[in-house]
Amino acid sequence: MIKFNKISFQKDIPDTWSRIPLYELRNKKDRYGFTGGPFGSDLKSEHYTESGIKILQLQNIGEGKFIDKGIVYTSEQKADELISCNIYPGEIILAKMAPVARCCKVPSTDERYLMCSDGIRLSVDTHKFDNEFVFQSLNSKYFRDEAESKSTGTTRARIGLNELKQICLYVPNSVQEQQKIAEILSTVDEKIEVIDQQIIQTQELKKGLMQRLLTKGIGHTEFKDSTLGMIPESWEVVELDEISSTTRLAGYEYSEYWEESIDGEITALRGYNIGKNKLLLHNVIKISEELSQKLIRSRLFKGNVVFPCVGTIGNAIVIEENDKYHINQNIAKITPNDNLDSYFLMQYLISPMCKNEIKRFNATTSQPNVLVGSLRKFRIPFPSSISEQIKISRILGSVDDKLEILSEKKTHYQELKQGLMQQLLTGKIRVKV
Repeated sequence: MIKFNKISFQKDIPDTWSRIPLYELRNKKDRYGFTGGPFGSDLKSEHYTESGIKILQLQNIGEGKFIDKGIVYTSEQKADELISCNIYPGEIILAKMAPVARCCKVPSTDERYLMCSDGIRLSVDTHKFDNEFVFQSLNSKYFRDEAESKSTGTTRARIGLNELKQICLYVPNSVQEQQKIAEILSTVDEKIEVIDQQIIQTQELKKGLMQRLLTKGIGHTEFKDSTLGMIPESWEVVELDEISSTTRLAGYEYSEYWEESIDGEITALRGYNIGKNKLLLHNVIKISEELSQKLIRSRLFKGNVVFPCVGTIGNAIVIEENDKYHINQNIAKITPNDNLDSYFLMQYLISPMCKNEIKRFNATTSQPNVLVGSLRKFRIPFPSSISEQIKISRILGSVDDKLEILSEKKTHYQELKQGLMQQLLTGKIRVKV
């Protein structure tokens, strides 16, 4: 039977575990084993160079992973001047700014790096503690919750070095037990990383197929020039208004009638509920059937294509059931003509080609906004054969289905990881060593 040790922090841990402040996990032989980045005045944009020592900025610190984007550099000389703020491969860098205490491991592509001012270096004493175990613990919910509770700031949360160093981790006294726990969690991480790569590859496949199928079609050998570039000889470039009817709820209609009903059965969709070929049914409101009849212009029917005109422009879905949904005034309802396949239109509306049309008609520079009159003028490379439209949409839809399966698998492993962390990193479930 496992015996538990009562502690003041409202947690029970096995009696072979300890509650250790983060600061005590550092490599004490390294005087800079737990330290923050340089003062802002010591590292300015004027110190940036085109090559040299990479500077790890807040944007590079992801949620448990390094984000290799927007890398900037400084000189070897400047890095030497700020030697106390150097950080090395495999070490852990934490963020002072929101989301506070998020962290990642420093990549092994370079011999050393320089931290930004809001970074914190942790060099773990690997003789007593397993580096991977510490890293996994820093990404646990209990640690992040503690960090957030100790953070300050009204607009953007921030945590100081002194507050962070006092937060405790729950650590098995046995390094072997630490290693076993870390091995289990990192195995799930590796699975998630494989799925991430599969998602990226499939997204690239979808992008390439869109570019080819929406401009070259299927099986064509003769092409002609058009306002959108080369298209099959039998295709035409048409405006959306020529092959569909488009409506959008007026502002006064929305403000006058849009009332939530406790017993309502009709779902009212807003912009954030519209994904790419996917309904995102979170934070929805319900309206009554009586109100739905009054708002017939915004009522959705099978085959309608909905397209957000404000904010989340570039998403679109096809409605597959009658009398279940309404849209608000920020979403356009497009009803295809008999010679236009709804799914072909949807695939066009989420394509890179449509993004060019959005840019052409964007009504504001602050928040993306396309007027319904402009939407009607969107140019579309249009196959005259609806059977070809259906073939194209089915090919692209099959890739969407694969992406959906991968997304569900990723969610499954993420939930598995969270459950394992909650159990393994607090000693609620023990591992054999």
